[in-house]
Amino acid sequence: MDKSPNSLLIVDDEQPVLNTLSSILVKRGYRCRTAANVAQAKKALAEETFDLLLTDRYMPGESGVDLIRYLQTHHTQTAAVMVTGIDDPELAKEVLELGVYGFIVKPFSNNLVLITVENALRRHRLELQEHRRAEQLEQEVAAQTKSLDKQVRFLQTLIDAIPLPVYYKDLNSVYLGCNKAFAATFNRRQEDIVGKRISNLLAHDVASEYHQKDQELFQTGGVQIFEKDVIYADGSWNCGIFHKATLHDSEGVISGLVGVRIDITELKKSEQLLRLSEENLRSIMDNLHIGVMMINPSMEILRSNRQMLKWFPETADNKGMHCYQVLVNQQQQVPCEGCPVRRVFDIGEAQESTMTLRTSKGERIFRVSTSPIFDDADTITAVVALLEDVTDKLAVEREFRQAQKLEAIGQLAAGIAHEINTPVQYIGDNICFIDEAFRDLVAINEQYASLLKAVKNAEPVTALIKELDEVIDRADVPFLLDEIPKTVQQSQDGVSRIGEIVRAMKEFSHPGSDEKAHADINRILTSTITVSRNEWKYVAEVETDLAPDLPLVPCMAGEINQVFLNLIVNAAHAINDITENGKLGKGLIRLSTCIRDGWLEIRVADTGGGVPEAVEHRIFDPFFTTKKIGKGTGQGLAIARSVVVDKHQGTIRFETEVGKGTTFIVQLPMN
Repeated sequence: MDKSPNSLLIVDDEQPVLNTLSSILVKRGYRCRTAANVAQAKKALAEETFDLLLTDRYMPGESGVDLIRYLQTHHTQTAAVMVTGIDDPELAKEVLELGVYGFIVKPFSNNLVLITVENALRRHRLELQEHRRAEQLEQEVAAQTKSLDKQVRFLQTLIDAIPLPVYYKDLNSVYLGCNKAFAATFNRRQEDIVGKRISNLLAHDVASEYHQKDQELFQTGGVQIFEKDVIYADGSWNCGIFHKATLHDSEGVISGLVGVRIDITELKKSEQLLRLSEENLRSIMDNLHIGVMMINPSMEILRSNRQMLKWFPETADNKGMHCYQVLVNQQQQVPCEGCPVRRVFDIGEAQESTMTLRTSKGERIFRVSTSPIFDDADTITAVVALLEDVTDKLAVEREFRQAQKLEAIGQLAAGIAHEINTPVQYIGDNICFIDEAFRDLVAINEQYASLLKAVKNAEPVTALIKELDEVIDRADVPFLLDEIPKTVQQSQDGVSRIGEIVRAMKEFSHPGSDEKAHADINRILTSTITVSRNEWKYVAEVETDLAPDLPLVPCMAGEINQVFLNLIVNAAHAINDITENGKLGKGLIRLSTCIRDGWLEIRVADTGGGVPEAVEHRIFDPFFTTKKIGKGTGQGLAIARSVVVDKHQGTIRFETEVGKGTTFIVQLPMN
C-alpha cells in the first residue's frame, strides 16, 4: 500500500495565509506547494500532480472560482477546497455548487483546516475509487449486453468471468441463467438456480419485494437501479446496488431482464467509518484540555464538555442551572459583576477575562473567552465559553518577569560597574600612597635604629643625625602624618560605597515571593536609586524626602522594586530629552514617601517636558511609548500599573504640566 504523503497545492495572494496553511499541513505530514495567484497555480498543476487544491476565493486577476473550473476541466484527479475570508452562506452555497470538497472561513483554527483537508481527501479518494469501479463495471456490463445479442454460449462464458453477480430472467421472473459470482452469493451451483424464482432462494417477504421490482421494470421498460441490504441466514450482512435492464427479442418486444448486483458493502462500511469519524470529531470536544460551555440568554448552562465536569462536577446534573450558581456560588441570584458571558449578550462581541474559581482540585486561575452564536436572523442565541486553566502559565510568567528584572539589571550593568569602579580607583590610588609612605617611614625607622645603636656604643653621631634629618626632609613626615589618616578614611568610605551598591543590586535582583510580606518601602526606594544612579546622574540631581516613621507595608518587594525602577528611569529619560543629555544643565528628580488618608504614598516627580494632553489617556497602555524608536518598549508603565493595581490593590496616577514636568503618585494599602 502506498504510504507516501498526500500532495497539496495552496493558492492565496496573502503570504501569511500561505505560510500558516503550509505550516499546519506540513506538520501533519502533508507535502505542500504554494502559489500566490492562479497563473502560478496552473504552472504548478502542469508540472506535477496534486491530490488536493486549497484556493482563496478572491485574488488579483483570475479568481479562485476560475481556478476550480479550470481544475475540473483539466485536472479531474485533483479535489478542491475553497478558503475565504467572507463568512457568507450565499457565497458558501455558490462555492459548494461548484463541486468543491470543503469550505474554510478565515480566520481558521488548526483543527478546522486539518479536519476539512482530511475529509476532502477521504471523500475524493472514495469517489475516485467508486468512479473507477463504476466505469469498469459499465464497460464490462456493456460488453456483455452486446454479446447477448450475438451468442448465448459466449455470453455464459463471458459472464462467468465477471467478478460481479450477473443474472437474467424471463417475463415470469424465472432465472434463465447467471454467472458464478451470482451463484456464489447464494452458496449454490449455477444449474441449481436456473429455472428457479427468487422465492425459491430467499424468504417470502424479501422475495416478494424483488419480484415486485421485476414487474415494475417489465411495465416501464428501460433501466432500473436501486439499493438493497441483504441479511443472510448465517447473520452476515451485505449491501448492493441492483442495476437491471429489460431484454428485447428480434421484434423489439420485452422478453426478460438482465441484472447486475454491485457490492457496495465495503463502501457502506467506509461511510459508517466516516460517520464514526465525524462522531469522533464531535467527541474531540470532550477531550480538550480546556473547558467548554454553551450558555443561553438566561445564563443557563445548555451543554458542557468532559473537562468542565472534571473541574466542576456540579455541571453534570445541573443543566438549566445558571452558570454563576455552578461556577461561583449556588446561592448567588444574579450574574457576576463584569461577567464576560453577560457582556457578549449585551454588546454582541467576543470577550476575555481572567477569573479565580474554586474547582474540585482547589482554587485555580482561569482565562475565560466568550463568543456569540448567531442564528440566521443575526440574533445571539447562545454564548460559547472557553475556560483555560492558566494557573501554571501565570507561574511561568512570574518567572519571566523576574528574567525581565534581571535583564533591566543587565542594561544597568555598565553604569553600576562605573559606580563601583570609581571608589575602586581611588582605593587603589590610596593603597599606592600608603605603600610609598610606609617605605619612607621604614627608611626613617632604620635611620633612627642606626643612630640609637651609635649612641649606645658611644660612637660619633653627627653624620648619622645629618642623614636622619635628610631622610625626614625627603619623607615630609608632617605631610604623611596629616594625609595618611585621611587616606585611610577615604578608603573606608570607598569600601562602604561598594558594599552599598552590591547590597542594592542584591536586594533589587532578588526574585521575591508571590506572597506579600512586610517591607521597608524607604529601603526599597533607596536601593533602587542606587542601582539606577548611572541612568540619572548625568542629567539630574536626586532629592529624597522619605518619612522617617514610615511603618512596614505588606507588599511583594521584588515587584515594587521594578515599579520604582521604571518610574525613576522614565523620569531620567524625560529630563534627558529637554536637557540634551545634560548639556543644558541638570534637572531634578524628587522622591518622597508619606502616609496620606490611611494609604502609603510614594511620589516620583521630575522636571522633564511633561505628558502631552493628547496621549494622557494612553500612558498606561501596553506597548505605548512617546520615546524614540529603540529607547523604550512601552511596557514600563503598563507593568507598573499591573503590579500596583492588580497585585497590590493600590492606585497609580500622575499629574503633569507640559514644559514643567510630571509627578507619578503611587498609593499602597497599609493592610
